[in-house]
Amino acid sequence: MTSNIFSILNTAKLGLLSQQLAIEVTGQNISNVQTEGYSRQEINFEATNPRSFSLGQLGTGVRVAGIERSHDEFLFSQILGEGDALGRFEVRKDVFDQLEILLSENGGQSLNQSLSKFFSGVQDVSANPTGLPERSNLVSEAKNLASVFNNLGESLFQIQQNLDATIEVEVTRINSLTEEIASLNKAIHANEPTAFSANDLRDKRDLKVKELSELIDLNFVDEQDGQISLTLSDGTPLVLQSTVFTLDTSINGNNKSFKDIVIQDPAGNSTNITSSISGGSLKGYLEMRDTEVEVLRDKLDRLGAGFVQEFNNIHQQGFGIDGSTGNDFFSALTPTVVTNTSNTGSATLAATNGDPANISVDKFEITFTGSNSFSLSNLTTGVNEGTFNFTTGTTFNLANGFAVTISGTAAVGDKIKLSVSESAARNFSVASGVSSNSNKIAAGLNSSADGANALELVELQSKLVFNSISVDSAGSGSFTFDEFYGSIVSTIGIESFSSQSTYSQQEGILLQLNTRRESISGVSIDEEMINMIKFQQAYNAAARLIGVVDELLDTVISQV
Repeated sequence: MTSNIFSILNTAKLGLLSQQLAIEVTGQNISNVQTEGYSRQEINFEATNPRSFSLGQLGTGVRVAGIERSHDEFLFSQILGEGDALGRFEVRKDVFDQLEILLSENGGQSLNQSLSKFFSGVQDVSANPTGLPERSNLVSEAKNLASVFNNLGESLFQIQQNLDATIEVEVTRINSLTEEIASLNKAIHANEPTAFSANDLRDKRDLKVKELSELIDLNFVDEQDGQISLTLSDGTPLVLQSTVFTLDTSINGNNKSFKDIVIQDPAGNSTNITSSISGGSLKGYLEMRDTEVEVLRDKLDRLGAGFVQEFNNIHQQGFGIDGSTGNDFFSALTPTVVTNTSNTGSATLAATNGDPANISVDKFEITFTGSNSFSLSNLTTGVNEGTFNFTTGTTFNLANGFAVTISGTAAVGDKIKLSVSESAARNFSVASGVSSNSNKIAAGLNSSADGANALELVELQSKLVFNSISVDSAGSGSFTFDEFYGSIVSTIGIESFSSQSTYSQQEGILLQLNTRRESISGVSIDEEMINMIKFQQAYNAAARLIGVVDELLDTVISQV
């Protein structure tokens, strides 16, 4: 076979079409320079199969072997890994900011200031035990103190409820994203029947996966058919190619009816995965709702309960102007009993203040070890208080001040919680007797007018009765009530600063990774302009070659 004019024309045609496609790809890159998640596309040229003739082989032109997107799989995995940490730290930062504002000493509801004003009122009564103005002022300051406790307790619970509602929203967002990713998986698989890649669809999928990684921890698996699978860090599947595992929420009766996270497989079977979630904003919301805010609420409740217990103990020893004694100044603590919803037995527990002066404000849990025995755990200290035997229907006293009666039939492993500090801040109030009649304020110790008992109450302000976990009536604690609350405020301030620093650091890490991604996958206008000129020149040259072939044909035809 020898050379011919038409083979030259075909070579020119292939060159013209290939350079035209290259210009089109360059235009696509330039148009998407600001598109989030877009990966620069590059065209790959390869020589067409050569033809043989008497002198050997001769090339027949060029063709487009493929259009590839600039994508670093390892870098993308790093971005996903850091994304779930960023989502979690952002939630912690935002919630700690809320808590810091709530407990701010300048926020208009400072507990320390209210305690100080209250004890100042007690001091005034001690100086003038029979003075009606002093007694009325003390009742007013007591009601203000109760209001501050109530507002703080209610605000913390409201924050937990808001976090719980946000978890529901996050679950909906996650489901929406997993559905979109599964749909994109199908589309990519349908549009990649050959070796060519569905670049734009892959970019959209990567963007959705990146967004999802900030909501929940992810493991990314690239399947051989172009689809991907996503699982949690522990292997729980979220998306297996085109199959979606839907998240849902269920009420947890053992956690104040807040919501747990469950996952449903295609067959409709549900699994609780609340404890399996380890990253993303969803983990942040769960962590803040169930741990950080709950611990803060528990400390505030125990502070309120401890204050009520100590103040009432002293107040009961004195006499009011009306001669009455043994009165509570604040509403007495009442035990709260919560039966575990997973119990299989029928045992119930009724509890009263068996020893109101010494009842512990810690939280406890009974775990039945037999039909007539149980172990008692202090949930506040983490200490096992021992194993106890009981007779059904008979009231008995626990060493912690509770008088309990267990009825029904217990099953081994059943649990019941009891506490006098549960929601103590929200329920903090002045006793109705004192509130309606200030003459019942027990200022006197030996008589109604000596003021000695009021002085005992004043000393409570500087008495070391609190430590990091509980009340110590003997005064061998580490903190006064003021100092204990101050330590709570200080801890929140430190945590808030720490969460801000951690978030800023994580944001910087992700920014660096995204910058690296842009250097690899992003569009450079300067580079694309150079490519456009290069492809344009090649296109013009191919067109000029067609013109040369046309002249050659004219010459041949004129000769014929």
